[in-house]
Amino acid sequence: MNPSPTEAWAHRCFVVPMERATIQVGSFTRAGEAHSDAAGLAFVLDQMAQRPAVQTLKAWAAEQLAPITGETAVDVGSGTGEEVAAFAELGLRAIGVEPSAGLRAEAVRRWPGSRLQFVDGVADRLPFADDSVDVLRCERVLQHVEDPAGAVREMARVLRPGGRIVLIDTDWQTLLVHPADPDVLRRMVDAVRSQSATPHSGRQLREQLVGAGLEITGETAATSLDPQADARQGFASLMRVQAQQSGAITAAEGEAFATRIAEAADRGAFHLSLTMYAVSAVKA
Repeated sequence: MNPSPTEAWAHRCFVVPMERATIQVGSFTRAGEAHSDAAGLAFVLDQMAQRPAVQTLKAWAAEQLAPITGETAVDVGSGTGEEVAAFAELGLRAIGVEPSAGLRAEAVRRWPGSRLQFVDGVADRLPFADDSVDVLRCERVLQHVEDPAGAVREMARVLRPGGRIVLIDTDWQTLLVHPADPDVLRRMVDAVRSQSATPHSGRQLREQLVGAGLEITGETAATSLDPQADARQGFASLMRVQAQQSGAITAAEGEAFATRIAEAADRGAFHLSLTMYAVSAVKA
């Protein structure tokens, strides 16, 4: 029996160049977990974690959450467990919620210790009692959820009065690439957006937190810029492959796109950017 949309994070297929190999990552959902490559998922998350924009937002989130020793902290969509480990190092009871068994196993391997716990769960059905969590973060997950507003209400349910929350997510409307044929690029970007259940999640974070009855305490944004080297082997390449596989562009159009941005990169003129947003709130 297939899970309902609220049981899934959302289907995402990545094609990530890794030296000479190409990792096919099936999904970030329960539905696709059997076909996913946990090593590939971990590789994607590791690459994203190195981005300066992601690091900036992580640091801002830590400041906004202001965790206190002895509190209970939860990372929803904990992946390889880096943020859970950071909570544990501060003396918190640190719990990561992650639907991928492979990623949970990788997190346990990377971060052994009695203060860390990695549990199975999804954003809109958290395995915690009402008013039981002091600190909660959710990074680049809601774009994969069919009902993100419902998921945020669920996060608000488990927060204690005075509990703090930070949401971080992408808005795929901000994806910019230069140079490219405008029509081909439009179809490529549409193909990328179609892979997300909620592609404009970034702009909706404030509304979702307010709708869940939480008080906004801060907001910020950071734009990720691809280096020139990534024109040949990076997100631009991923976009091209996805668009060709979906039929959004032809092989000839994809080849022309790849050639054009590669030539631009040789001149130092390639541009690819994507903006992520973060909003913090507190439960009264």
